Amino acid sequence: MKDEDQLIKEMKDTINELSPKHVLFETISYHNQEQINEFYNNMTQEQAIACIIEASKSAYRRGVYSLYEAEALSKSIRVLGFPE
Repeated sequence: MKDEDQLIKEMKDTINELSPKHVLFETISYHNQEQINEFYNNMTQEQAIACIIEASKSAYRRGVYSLYEAEALSKSIRVLGFPE
């Protein structure tokens, strides 16, 4: 029978294996280069627009845009018909 410390270590290892290793724009997660390449190679128009929106939101959270730039991006996203 395994001791408690070994079980805890195995649980942590399993969680680490299941957790994403990388995240794009604070929302799109992937585990390895092969997985992100598959996403890039099979990207739909809807996914491409979602990436642009998420990139804009991520940059805004990081303080990249001025107030007017943020307003222009927000309006552009709404004009395209996507909620913020």
